[in-house]
Amino acid sequence: MNKKVCAALIVPFLLVGCMGQDKDAVAPVDPPPADAAKKMEQASSVVTTTPPADPKSGDKENKTSQKTDDKKVVKGSELYFLTDSGYVVPYTLSKELKNSNEALSYLVEDQAKSMVPKGFQGALPKGTKIKGVQVKDGVATVDFSKEFTKYDTKKEEHIFSAITWTVTQFGNVKTVNLNVEGKPYTAKSKMKTQGLSRQDGINLEIAKGVDMTQSMPVTLYFMAQSEDRTVYYVPVTRMINRADNRAKSALQELVRGPELDSKLVSALDSTLTVNNVALKGDTVTADLGEQLLQFSTQNKASQQAVDMIVLSLTENTAAKTVKFLVNGKDSMSTMTKGEKLSDPVSRPQKINAVSM
Repeated sequence: MNKKVCAALIVPFLLVGCMGQDKDAVAPVDPPPADAAKKMEQASSVVTTTPPADPKSGDKENKTSQKTDDKKVVKGSELYFLTDSGYVVPYTLSKELKNSNEALSYLVEDQAKSMVPKGFQGALPKGTKIKGVQVKDGVATVDFSKEFTKYDTKKEEHIFSAITWTVTQFGNVKTVNLNVEGKPYTAKSKMKTQGLSRQDGINLEIAKGVDMTQSMPVTLYFMAQSEDRTVYYVPVTRMINRADNRAKSALQELVRGPELDSKLVSALDSTLTVNNVALKGDTVTADLGEQLLQFSTQNKASQQAVDMIVLSLTENTAAKTVKFLVNGKDSMSTMTKGEKLSDPVSRPQKINAVSM
């Protein structure tokens, strides 16, 4: 199943966050290579764009509902866009957005066109207005104008995911309700429109042979490349057979890799052994086989492999950091910088942050 990435030569993106002892460091992400199923090619350009003027986000009479609906201001805003390859993908704009109302306005088709890679598009139909976002007790109720209903029914699941994962970036929002013109919205399919959450998953797929009555979801991070050769991480929620050690199961699925018919690739060797995964407090410890160090002749791990593991394990547990061991030892180093990963690695604060 695994489509392995073997080399790294291009780097348009950064995962913005903490690594090692320097909690303020920005850890660069090595791009995936060129020869994984011929899906990656060398590129020399870095995606640099100039933010457009703020799009309009609703009628003046509704601006009272646009007041900051969260307590923290996101520095650089992680929004979720649709891609031509059929995925919902996080992309961090350089612009700081203070509330989910403003963030959603950038998801209207063409509003962020000059700020995202080729093949990325907003999830909301042209002309959609965000009439208001009200947040109470962790529930965000988003009120759209009638233009919202003009979307393609085939994209409904992805559209709802993009809205949900974008809005839950802000404040303490856990669930999202969708309204249109002040009334609860009824989906075109049988999907729910009230109480949407990240627990519903993103880019859903079902592993082969899974008994859905005895299943559980795990969200994994693989890689893809846009038409303009921008490399980015893609979250995929895979339904697998229920297991006691969710973190270990997630890591085993990550090693299995993306589906063969997908447009995704992996930085992990399909023979990588998962010795053990244990959660203690805010840290999950991943004890892996020596295959993790096969990225170069110097027995080092690739930065992408580290990032994929950190993103996936912190997504599926309450952990904030990942401690790496190789056959019980903590002498692992990365390919990019060569530093020892003797300290737990923190989840990046931003995913797919463009290098400006």
